[in-house]
Amino acid sequence: MSFILGSGSPRRKELLAQIGVVPDDIRAPDIDETPHAAELPRPYCARMAREKAAAVQAGADDIVLCADTTVAVGRRILGKPADEAETIRSCASCRGVATRLSRPSRSSAATGCGSAMWSAPSA
Repeated sequence: MSFILGSGSPRRKELLAQIGVVPDDIRAPDIDETPHAAELPRPYCARMAREKAAAVQAGADDIVLCADTTVAVGRRILGKPADEAETIRSCASCRGVATRLSRPSRSSAATGCGSAMWSAPSA
């Protein structure tokens, strides 16, 4: 059985290390992160975590941990900025406005009988 971190984010690896957890392997999933039309931030973030977990190649006994972080202004999801100019525009759009950060995580443990998926409870 292996513990697989389904993320290419150095920050996620660092967070696990802070609690003494070292993944056996790191496998960054390659998925389309485009929000669906009219998709709200929290459901989008949960869907991303689910899809990332499903996209990671894992053995029957492996445990996979995936997560997503979504930044939204109101109901508008701010995607990953392509460059520094877009980063500045995104930050400026948050100025003086309530901004919500969502971070659902998803773990999957595949077994010989099928697979089980757990979600962190919504805050």
